[in-house]
Amino acid sequence: MAITYTWKITAMKKAPSLDGLSDVITNINFEYKGVDGDHTASFWGACPIPAPDAADFTPLADLKEAEVIEWAKENHPTDHMNEVIEKQINELKTPTKVDAVMPWAPPAEAEEEEESSEEESSEEGGE
Repeated sequence: MAITYTWKITAMKKAPSLDGLSDVITNINFEYKGVDGDHTASFWGACPIPAPDAADFTPLADLKEAEVIEWAKENHPTDHMNEVIEKQINELKTPTKVDAVMPWAPPAEAEEEEESSEEESSEEGGE
């Protein structure tokens, strides 16, 4: 199955005043998500936005997420993000970094019991 990618704008920064314009978006934060069947991975990123042309300026109150996503696409190429997400999804499908039990380490239960008995004996001795 192919990975399906989606964008979501998660935050924006603005300049209250810039080049005679008000509330100019200067940075955007985003989530770029890849879904392949039951497996999902995300790339969280941020990118600066160049100063707008006064003739094409859209007031903050009139912005739509789709428009801001286009800015993100123009200012943050997807090649690297796609590679990262593909690696994450492949790791979910075929794990290669699962925690391994160290054979020389004491079992976790024995450590917990030992700590409990040490706490009890220190409480008894303190009276």
